[in-house]
Amino acid sequence: MRAAADQYELHYQDETHLDTNPYLSRVWHRIGVQPTVPAAGTNRRLTCFGSVEAFGRGRVEVLCAAQDSAAFIRYLDALEGRVLATGRRIFLVLDNGPCHTSKASRAAMAARAAWLQVIFLAPYCPNLNPKEREWRFLKRDVRSHLARTLRDFADEILAGLDRLGGERRDLVNDVPQWFLDGHRRPPTGRPPGRPMGSTNSYQRTVRRTKLAAPTSFQN
Repeated sequence: MRAAADQYELHYQDETHLDTNPYLSRVWHRIGVQPTVPAAGTNRRLTCFGSVEAFGRGRVEVLCAAQDSAAFIRYLDALEGRVLATGRRIFLVLDNGPCHTSKASRAAMAARAAWLQVIFLAPYCPNLNPKEREWRFLKRDVRSHLARTLRDFADEILAGLDRLGGERRDLVNDVPQWFLDGHRRPPTGRPPGRPMGSTNSYQRTVRRTKLAAPTSFQN
């Protein structure tokens, strides 16, 4: 690989969640006492799909609101943009996560076989993936839990990804507007509340208890 460094890049890929709640790391606490960290508001979460190049030539990072095959394919699109800009083919090292091994993801990787060579790690080997260690540094240094708005939350994460360094940094902000507007999932367009005239799809079984017959007493 070093002999053909001008023709290839070796990327280690992984994904992680980033929350508005504080990141929990090593802390001092009394034995037998569960440590607690105060947090304000309801937790919100973004997901980052990213890879680091083995020889320090940069990274590809995609910040989004889901961890599924569609988000992984969005990462492959960003990786393809890097290939077009550098002219170097990619060796991509992956774990065996569901979003990597699904039918849609395998088809997307097969469609990019002209410039993409995939290497799957053995199961349960995070120590072989340098990207795993980068997430720890990102969550330690990024103070996204202090952001006043969700827009600031996403911007702080992107700034932290840029600070991870590298010769070429391809950062993609794919955070949807509905997340920034405070929704937990894409709006359906329906008005809030229960639709008029709707009925329960689950029919509850009516259970009647048979009462005992009254007992008469004679004097």
